[in-house]
Amino acid sequence: MLENKRRTKPRTPSKKKASPWGNLMEPEDEERGESAVAVMPKEEGEGGSDSHEEEEPWNTPRPRFNAWSFLAALLFFAFTGSLFTLVVQMWRPQDLSDIAGYGDKGTPRDLTLALKNAGGAEITFTEEEINRYLRDTCQMRQGGIFSLLAHAQGIAVRIHDQYAEFILDRVISTHLHQTTSVLLSFRREHFDDGRSTLHVEFRGGKPLLGSLPRGGSIGRVSLPQRQMELLRPAIKTLADCYPEFVQLIEQYGYRPEFIAGHYGEVSRMRLVPDSSVGS
Repeated sequence: MLENKRRTKPRTPSKKKASPWGNLMEPEDEERGESAVAVMPKEEGEGGSDSHEEEEPWNTPRPRFNAWSFLAALLFFAFTGSLFTLVVQMWRPQDLSDIAGYGDKGTPRDLTLALKNAGGAEITFTEEEINRYLRDTCQMRQGGIFSLLAHAQGIAVRIHDQYAEFILDRVISTHLHQTTSVLLSFRREHFDDGRSTLHVEFRGGKPLLGSLPRGGSIGRVSLPQRQMELLRPAIKTLADCYPEFVQLIEQYGYRPEFIAGHYGEVSRMRLVPDSSVGS
């Protein structure tokens, strides 16, 4: 006969493994009670550690301040702002209202005829006379791809001490002006055989950053001499428009000297002949 033996040891509830997908069924009362007891905070004065020592799961650490990231962001915004300012200043035209003879309706003087009649003697032209002469005798035309959007408005000469500034004024679309200027200074070099050559240099004024020769500007941004050398063919084209004037300068060995007007005086260019050059 088989005996029906009863277990003498009480059964202990088996712990079910937690499913990774969670339990959708309601927990039993005993389990609910145990969980309720587990999450209840301990009152002060009871045994065990303080309740503040238990870290709450939603209390995430705050991000620390990174000085290198802040410095990199600051440099980026400073560079972007400087670049934007530089582009805006390039498109801001120079103020040409202070240039005598540019834009007025005065009667020009024939500078080529006056130089021819001087016969090699020293002669002086004012800034006003130069700009009026260029206005009536120099017909410029915009070339290249910019000819679709821009056309030349005129050319102006502003005289400084020891150098002159040639300014090309262009109009883009219908009313937007844009200026490009080149600084010119002249010196005559003499050789042992009696010959001399007039050199034209794209420089003038105070150097940039203490050592870079200033060569001109685009808009209101000054540029070094090396960058403005790209405009040398344009200056040569302008000189080719006055072949007789250039021939007289070479014939008598003239060297231009520029004198800015101070205290009410007018700015002027003086052509000084070279005594070693015969007529």
